[in-house]
Amino acid sequence: MTDLIIHKHEKYITEDLNYYFSGKRDINNQIKPNETIYSLTANSQHFDIVFNDGKEGSLFFPFPAFSIDRIYIGISFPLFANNWGTSFLRYLLTLIKSTGCIILPVYPEMQAAEKNLWSRSILENLFLNRSRWKGTSNIWAENDGVMSMRVGRRWPAITRSTAKYFFAQGANIVLRNSMQKSSIKTSNSESLFQLGKAYWNNSNNTAIVEKIIQDYFGRKQAVSLCDIGNSNGLLGIECLLSNYIKVSQAVCFNTQSQALLDTNSLVNSFYHEIHDRYIAVNNSEVDTLNYLPEYNIVCLIDCLAGAASKIKMDQLVLKAWQRVKTGGILVIKDDQKHVNEISSIIQSFGTLNYYSSIVASKIIQGEVISHYSNAIEQELEVENRDKNKAFRVIQK
Repeated sequence: MTDLIIHKHEKYITEDLNYYFSGKRDINNQIKPNETIYSLTANSQHFDIVFNDGKEGSLFFPFPAFSIDRIYIGISFPLFANNWGTSFLRYLLTLIKSTGCIILPVYPEMQAAEKNLWSRSILENLFLNRSRWKGTSNIWAENDGVMSMRVGRRWPAITRSTAKYFFAQGANIVLRNSMQKSSIKTSNSESLFQLGKAYWNNSNNTAIVEKIIQDYFGRKQAVSLCDIGNSNGLLGIECLLSNYIKVSQAVCFNTQSQALLDTNSLVNSFYHEIHDRYIAVNNSEVDTLNYLPEYNIVCLIDCLAGAASKIKMDQLVLKAWQRVKTGGILVIKDDQKHVNEISSIIQSFGTLNYYSSIVASKIIQGEVISHYSNAIEQELEVENRDKNKAFRVIQK
């Protein structure tokens, strides 16, 4: 039997495995993994996967369909209850055998809502697929804190997300790129890893931005968004596809230097959902900001130090603030040292709020954000104290 478990990083492997092996959540051994369970992480570049090789494989490896018996989600893995997370779970369903299942942690309702993680009700609302209690359900309750998924009466609906595109097309993009450009020196596995990391990093950033938009504008108010971060349009596209916010227009800085992302093909694949609501600007961050007179949301994510236009960080932030509508927000997330350089400018704008970069929660000084993972709970405590890597939100 082939069992896989997915971790955020290799340093969390032991704790993730203990969650399922300890028996605390599985007193009747209903879901206990095999001792030979194989670990996958988003930071691993090991693509030459053999299930007994003693290594950690890459999350981005293109596994054959219907080839895995059980897939476990580690408690460290940040799987948010949004479009990306829903699409990822459906992708995993295509990997398991007809008798297999996906096993994942779920949180109590209030905790799940606080962190935008999965609860039993959210999982059932999105994946439960049976009529009048007939047929096999997609969702099974195993024990407290753990549920399992399988293909029941019928397949769950496909969810629009960049995750859908990457896991369906990622390997094809890399292969096509290597065949078209014979001068490429990087290996296919390295290219797939870099492509996967871009999509993976964006999934986390988008989940936090979604929660920020919900808190400030609700789920139904139409908002315009300008992203001059380093996602090369991925954040804007994912926000346009989201069922949990309503983005009317996304204007994004696209450097054209990340050809492997193939953003045009991504946009074309969702043309009927996006239409002309996505605008890519190729010249500079300033040109991107100037495309519309003003925006409800302007995002500066991991871009302060490497501004392609070579303008100073403080000038970029001031320009971004000028383009924020009254009542709108500026979202900044970057390395702490870069944020420290512009801290006085940010504080002069108005009230500054913080959101966690680890879970989709607003940081309230002194309040503990709980988590099933002790290691991540400690990281949340440090983030609460130091605000390192936290998302900074200022409303005009």
